[in-house]
Amino acid sequence: MIQKLSIVIPVYNEQESIYPLLCKVNSLNLIYSIKKQIIIIDDCSTDSSKAEIERFIKSFSPLDVVFFSHTENQGKGSAIKTALEYASGEYIIIQDADLELTPEEINLLLVPVIDEVANVVYGSRFLKGGKREKEMFLNRLANKFFTWLSNLILRTSLTDMQTCYKLVPTEFLKSIDLVEKRFAFDPEITAKLAKNSSVIFQEVPISYEPRSVQEGKKIRWVDGFNQLFSIIKYGLFS
Repeated sequence: MIQKLSIVIPVYNEQESIYPLLCKVNSLNLIYSIKKQIIIIDDCSTDSSKAEIERFIKSFSPLDVVFFSHTENQGKGSAIKTALEYASGEYIIIQDADLELTPEEINLLLVPVIDEVANVVYGSRFLKGGKREKEMFLNRLANKFFTWLSNLILRTSLTDMQTCYKLVPTEFLKSIDLVEKRFAFDPEITAKLAKNSSVIFQEVPISYEPRSVQEGKKIRWVDGFNQLFSIIKYGLFS
């Protein structure tokens, strides 16, 4: 039984969304009275994200919160590596600082673990239907392709390898030598988990409200090349 969940929130220039997102996470009641630890890593934001995080902490004084700031921008993967140093829950889940996903649905990912049918759970954005209003066709196509290629190489059957919502035992993550600093983290962690014979994957459908580039979406075409390289590197050669 999970006693505590560590919710890791990497932040980079999310001044519009980080405060309401943290409020949602703070008000989240986990099933079976599971406690939550909130770990916020500001990746050297150049806007007022840090001030908004501090405003949240001052306003709510959450019982179990860790806030750490990088002195230079290092990327999402690096922020997660930093968070691992502070994680005290038996499980970790990653929560992006935007509002594309719904924190209340974290409970959906906990169910397969509690029911002991899986020990790693991904929240799939593609099990709930078709293309969303602001979702760019090329982004959707790239996600589908990268997931297909990852499945082919790793012999997995995921529908959304690049999802943010990855629920993973803390000891698994701490035992892995995580190399990738930016968005290539997703293929890397999936490959390294898939090569662990004790890992049992399961996916659950989650809601997804994508934002546009104008609204702050950060992933770019160059990240796609890095992710492709990461799939091949960690899938075939690592």
